[in-house]
Amino acid sequence: MDRHTARMILAKLTALSVQQIEFTGGAPELNAHLPLFIEQLAEHKKHITVRTNLTALAMPEHASFFELYQKHGVKLVASLPCYLPENVDRQRGQGVFDTSIAVLRRLNSQGYGSGELELDLVYNPLADVLPPDQKGLELGYRRALHDLGVTFNNIVAITNVPIGRFKESLTAQNAYGRYMNLLQQSFNAATCDRLMCCMLISVDYQGFVYDCDFNLALGREIRGFEGKKFWGIDFSCFTPEITFDRHCLACTAGSGSSCHGRLIAAQEALAASSAS
Repeated sequence: MDRHTARMILAKLTALSVQQIEFTGGAPELNAHLPLFIEQLAEHKKHITVRTNLTALAMPEHASFFELYQKHGVKLVASLPCYLPENVDRQRGQGVFDTSIAVLRRLNSQGYGSGELELDLVYNPLADVLPPDQKGLELGYRRALHDLGVTFNNIVAITNVPIGRFKESLTAQNAYGRYMNLLQQSFNAATCDRLMCCMLISVDYQGFVYDCDFNLALGREIRGFEGKKFWGIDFSCFTPEITFDRHCLACTAGSGSSCHGRLIAAQEALAASSAS
């Protein structure tokens, strides 16, 4: 992201009444303008969330983010796809689990996950299955991480969306069709009015807008706003049609899935499944 784009997005964000603003990636810390965003949005009393992969914070050049996040009460949503070291390292690279735990301990020492500062951890399955019950999963995380001296607020369970490298992996294993059948058979209509694409938009590093970060990853801009920049849109009359495709089934399967975890309680999902 260049500085002009950062300034234009920032000016639009501060002018809008929207209060919830999240930064995602990749690793948001790699955006040279993230400190500017945080400082300016905090001045305007916006609620800021950063979705970090933790390992970026372990890099010496990013050490200043610990103080910056703490100073402005930034909520952190951190990727830790399992509480077993071998599973995390298999998915994200050798040594990532130990690095992540070290960063989490430092965040805990600053009040994250154990005080007023919010720290959620993100789980996603290692295979072509749906996430288990989020409540039970959270208990498993708490037991395992307590032994490592780590505390957190919530577990966010996200269903793997069949795009990008995950889709390539499924295809290579001849498992893509099976996974899509699982998503379709697990469709839950009760999730539809809670889908994140109904209540957020994603803005990319150039300022173009998308229904969600999955459509962003696919390069599918919001219908009717292709080629238009975030700061040039009049949001007082912004009611575009959402672009759906087969990958959207991931957000509607079982208990549903969003950037903040399940959409409905497990009991609701079971009831809806029984009714259908």
